Amino acid sequence: MLAINDAQVCYGAHPAFSNFSLAAKCGEMISIVGKSGCGKTSLLYAIAGLLPLSQGSITIEGGNTNCSLMFQQDRLLPWKKILENVMLGLGPESRAYAQALLALVGLGHREDSYPSELSGGERQRVALARSLVRKPGLLLLDEPFASLDEQTRERLQDEIKAYVRKHGITLLLVTHSIKEAVFMGERIIVMTNQGLSYETKNPYHSFEDLRSNSDAFSLERVLRTQLGGAQ
Repeated sequence: MLAINDAQVCYGAHPAFSNFSLAAKCGEMISIVGKSGCGKTSLLYAIAGLLPLSQGSITIEGGNTNCSLMFQQDRLLPWKKILENVMLGLGPESRAYAQALLALVGLGHREDSYPSELSGGERQRVALARSLVRKPGLLLLDEPFASLDEQTRERLQDEIKAYVRKHGITLLLVTHSIKEAVFMGERIIVMTNQGLSYETKNPYHSFEDLRSNSDAFSLERVLRTQLGGAQ
């Protein structure tokens, strides 16, 4: 689904990241953690085609139109109703599916509301529906839960994890939260601005009690140690 080979993004003479390579199969769920400034967001923007590479290559099965990026901020248009925001750029044939996605995230009853009438968590759920409405094969998540309360964050994590599993979507999540990385990723990567510094499989990914599983805490400790050595 996704192949990244020796990728680098620069802002002027300053590299955001270099030497990054990654291959992701269809349906894989991958979490990327790393210190602030290591280029995680720049990587997602490059995959989505929003930033040019300085070197290397990125290939997405089906091209950029098969990829959807959910940002840290909801980026809803305040003058459009919720359903209109989800359907942005799409025709009336997408209306029923957009309504079904709003129902999935618990906002089917708010389709005629405006963003200002929703809470922060509700707006992020609208943004999630918008990122899924084009039926992407690759879903990129750029810390979309960082500003939410814990209960709302966990609900959205549950919804996304279940949805991508059901539909076989490849997921790439960037996060500062080790706990979130373990919950969402069957593969977990530690990134530095010099590329991938550590990778591990997550044997607890499918556990129903993952958030409270004591064995999973050991994986969190390993990741904290790896992050402590990241540059």
